[in-house]
Amino acid sequence: MTGKRKSGMGFTIFVVVVLLIAVAVVINVTKSNGSEAGAGGGAALPIKGYQAPDFTLKTFDGQAVTLSQMKGKPVFLNFWASWCPPCQAETPDLVEMHKKYGDKIAFYGINLTQQDDQQKALDFIKNYKIDYPVLSDAEGKVSDLYRVQAIPTSVFIAPDGKIVELVQGLMTKQDMDRLFGELASTK
Repeated sequence: MTGKRKSGMGFTIFVVVVLLIAVAVVINVTKSNGSEAGAGGGAALPIKGYQAPDFTLKTFDGQAVTLSQMKGKPVFLNFWASWCPPCQAETPDLVEMHKKYGDKIAFYGINLTQQDDQQKALDFIKNYKIDYPVLSDAEGKVSDLYRVQAIPTSVFIAPDGKIVELVQGLMTKQDMDRLFGELASTK
């Protein structure tokens, strides 16, 4: 009888643990999906198919750029830092993609200046000959808004302002060419 009681108790503990995990997952999903959207679902989420969250940042030379002012044109955002090896590896291909698609797509680099050194970021821009605008996320608000958890993170936004692709990590040149080609052809 003691053996049955122990195995029954073990099963009960197992069920309780599974239920607690399920509740924690539901709470976490509700927090991450519901808190930004609010009760009316009006705010944007940084998820494929949703409106891209609007923001205003300044370039390193002080020009303000607001995402919503780009509506009607495809937009590409790339979150990076100068100390990030995958960012360093990806940047030459991004510069090449800008040359190829820059007349059809608004390109913006977003330096995580809060986690980077401004002078190192400026040196990075110069060394890699980045010829598209680079914005400074000095307070980390935009990277938080887009829930950037890994860099580089790239966001492809259609002319209607909806996110069509979000890539965390290094992109291959082939992936870039495909994604930029698809974005350039969106209406």
